[in-house]
Amino acid sequence: MIGPWFEDPDTRRFLGGPEWLAAMLARGERAIGSTFRGATQIGAARYLALADGTPVGYIDCGTFDRCTVYGGEGPDGAIILETVDAVTGSIAFTIDPARRRQGLGTRMICALTEHPDLHDVELFEAGVELDNVASRRCLESASFRLQSELPDTEGMLYYRLWRHKRDGDSVA
Repeated sequence: MIGPWFEDPDTRRFLGGPEWLAAMLARGERAIGSTFRGATQIGAARYLALADGTPVGYIDCGTFDRCTVYGGEGPDGAIILETVDAVTGSIAFTIDPARRRQGLGTRMICALTEHPDLHDVELFEAGVELDNVASRRCLESASFRLQSELPDTEGMLYYRLWRHKRDGDSVA
C-alpha cells in the first residue's frame, strides 16, 4: 500500500528505499529494551495518516528513556556529547509523493505530538539532512526548533519540540 512511496527518489534519498520501511516494521516491538546511542528504547509507535480513507502519510516514533546527542564512535563505543533526562520520541515521516506540498506533513506531525498513546513523551526530536528542505519546513511549521545550524557528525540537523515548558527550555 505505501511501499511504492519508498521508490520515490526523494524518499529513497532521505529515508531509504523499501528496505527502510521493512526494517522499521520488522524491528517493531523487538527494539524495546535495546540501547541505541546511550538511550534505551521504551516504546514504538507507527501510524498511517489517512485522507478520505486513503493513506497519505506514514510516521514512525520510537520512544526512549532520554535524549542523547551522538558524537560518533570511539574505541569504547558511542560518544555521547549530551544527555537530556526526558522521555523522548524520535520521529521519521514521509508523505505520499503525489500528495506533497499540501500541508499534510505538518498536520501529521502535530497530530502525533498530541496523540494520547504518546502522553508520556516530554520531548519530540527529528534528525533531518541539511538539504531536506521539505521536512525541515514541516517540522518548523509544527513548532519544532532547530537545535544547531551546524550538522552533527553524520550530517544531520536536529529539531526538537518540548510538549510542555520546563525550566530553562523554550517551547514554540
